[in-house]
Amino acid sequence: MKGFRVCPIGSLTVNLIRSVRLLAALIVVTLPASAAYAQDGPAGPAASVNPLIGTGTGPGGPGNLFPGPTVPFGMVQLSPDTEDNGYGYHYGDTSINGFSMTHMSGVGCSNGGDVFFTATTGPIHTTRDDLGSPYSHTMETAKAGYYQVRLLEGNINAELSATNHTGIARFTFPAGQAANFLLPISQTLSYTTGASVEVVGDNQMQGYVENRAFCGTQQSMKVYFVITFSKPFSSYGTWTGARYGGPGKISAGGRAAEQSSHEGWVGSYATWSAESHPQTITAKIAISYVDLAGAENNLKTEAAGKDFDAIRSDAESAWNKELGAIDISGGSESQRAVFYTALYHSLLMPSIFSDADGRYLGFDGQIHTVPEGHPMYANYSGWDIYRSEVPLLAMIEPQRMEDMAQSVVLMYQQGGWVGRWPAANIYTNVMAGSPLSVALATAWLDGLHGFDMKAGWEGMFKDATEAPAPGHTYKGEEGIDWINKIHYVPDDKIGYGSVSQMQEDAVAYASLYRLAVDLGKTGDAKTLYDRTLYYRNVFDQEDRFFRPRKADGEWVPRFDPAQDGHGFIEGSGWHYQWLEPEDIAWVVKAMGRDLFNQRLTEFFNYPVPSWYGKYYNPYNETDLEAPFLFNFSGRPWETQRVVRRVLNENYTDDANGIPGNDDCGEMSSWAVLSMMGIYSVDPASLAYELTGPMFPKAVIHLHQPYVGRTFTITASGAAAEAAYIQSVTLDGKKQAQNWISFKDISSGGTLRFAVGSSANHAWGSSPADAPPSLSDVQP
Repeated sequence: MKGFRVCPIGSLTVNLIRSVRLLAALIVVTLPASAAYAQDGPAGPAASVNPLIGTGTGPGGPGNLFPGPTVPFGMVQLSPDTEDNGYGYHYGDTSINGFSMTHMSGVGCSNGGDVFFTATTGPIHTTRDDLGSPYSHTMETAKAGYYQVRLLEGNINAELSATNHTGIARFTFPAGQAANFLLPISQTLSYTTGASVEVVGDNQMQGYVENRAFCGTQQSMKVYFVITFSKPFSSYGTWTGARYGGPGKISAGGRAAEQSSHEGWVGSYATWSAESHPQTITAKIAISYVDLAGAENNLKTEAAGKDFDAIRSDAESAWNKELGAIDISGGSESQRAVFYTALYHSLLMPSIFSDADGRYLGFDGQIHTVPEGHPMYANYSGWDIYRSEVPLLAMIEPQRMEDMAQSVVLMYQQGGWVGRWPAANIYTNVMAGSPLSVALATAWLDGLHGFDMKAGWEGMFKDATEAPAPGHTYKGEEGIDWINKIHYVPDDKIGYGSVSQMQEDAVAYASLYRLAVDLGKTGDAKTLYDRTLYYRNVFDQEDRFFRPRKADGEWVPRFDPAQDGHGFIEGSGWHYQWLEPEDIAWVVKAMGRDLFNQRLTEFFNYPVPSWYGKYYNPYNETDLEAPFLFNFSGRPWETQRVVRRVLNENYTDDANGIPGNDDCGEMSSWAVLSMMGIYSVDPASLAYELTGPMFPKAVIHLHQPYVGRTFTITASGAAAEAAYIQSVTLDGKKQAQNWISFKDISSGGTLRFAVGSSANHAWGSSPADAPPSLSDVQP
């Protein structure tokens, strides 16, 4: 049972004392968190951010988001952990084990939790069961760049903030109690394989923890750390023991401890003598993936001479600057919280991987250096973020997007391949396709040319046409040899999502085709156009579903399109019949417009949001584009209806307010774009489909290299029930098409909607009004 811990020996006396302590803590704190702890928060858009959104368990499963402080795209993502292994924090848990420096935002596998620490009072206890403390949400505050919670076990107030490479923790301990800082360095959220800790002088700890990478990857990485304290400790020590055993050996005055296997359990502690008044201890913690010197320099560069309040203020200012890329006017307080929190979550990852001095550990295991002002980024949830987060970042963060693209190029140059879900400097092989090729193609076609496309093209074309050598840590596109031979992925040879593997590959091929045309690579463009059309080899003209096929050409028998996983990754044939975003016009034609609209209407005819085999799944990326496909089939008012329904039902201002795993900002970025009334089904096409905006006005601030300075979206008549477009003008000219181009956005201008509560069946519904598709033109 999580929350209140039970004494191993079942001592009634011990439990009674603990209960009295908890009661005393509750009596001391009589004001709710909003009054007692929430100091004046940030002004500007950061004031609307609620990092607790998405930390609960909604109908689609946990969002797996962390509520702790970070700065935009920061290496440090410091947060409380309520579990020993997994994602970190869950709103429904009743105890906090401690705090750790690394987390991934909303992913579906255990990860991070490196450099774990906590605070206690009284005697030193070091077993895993001794670490946690009950807490209450009434004594918890989460803001952009700041987190606070009262640990009820010792009546300790904990406050956190962060810079790019450092975290800062301010603990306020009660009077009359010895104050302890515990560093159980063996504790991570994944699988610890080694650790080392050293106590230096009378106010510093340092070392490293080695932990396996994201999602069960067998490869591990080291995170180095340096911790300094605001005042000398009175005593200190280390401990060693077994992870799953009883109390280990505490070495009072010990200076060092090491762990060489997963079964070990080591750490260090510092104690400050009790005082007659509450005492505050502040710890500054810097990390590096390179070495100890990197952590020391990160601490010196970003935190030296700054107290907690200064670092918190800097973090809040950083968030106001980044969130200020989009100014929203109107809407309810709750809608603004949903929007700006979604934008906040869209600006967490990919995260900075290089140190303050520019050094980073490459995919070749060697130390490299990036030019000043151009960080190395890591942790790309490729299969997820190519859909809407990459287009959003390219729009509002062009310089960062160029650096992210260059980071992918460097990955190829050092590791030999463009990965699809790289974590730190490790290929994880999670998910399918070549999504980072889509990302780089989108960035370049958007006009972002501040990265090495010559090397990038080489890596992307290689990934689209070749298989890695046996034994390479990167596995490449699943079934690539079969694609080259029979032009699809056979289900009897490749068991993991054979159909969706081919579909995802086709999305990448189409993006690279458009890029090849832009680069003047005529021969490569023809090759990639032809490869894109391979998706048609898994479309059954009889039942008009994409479905699994065997290597001999026969369809897999007894196919049920509503069966999850039957040739598809995290979805069914019903979900994946819409996943051909680059060529929806062909799908409409092949299926027949009437049947297409009939199925798509039925797809959204679900009673309540849930995991369905036949209906729209708002909790995963497999069908995120589906609400916008009515724009291609002559019924754009249905897009307007279902998009508003999805937003209203699944994006709310509470802990359950993000559908399913946020996947590093993907689900959140879908909401950001949709709430503004724009979305790109096929980012490399540069087309943005239109739907009814949620707010009366949104101003997107543009930056170089874009020509425009602002792109303004207005919606007269905008209201909760006014989802339907009545008319649109672009820069004063009537807009009959139900889409605009990215160039319309990046050039600056004004997009004006008139919206209402009744559908207008005339606007945007003719075939000439539909967005472009690959098969509209020949190569």
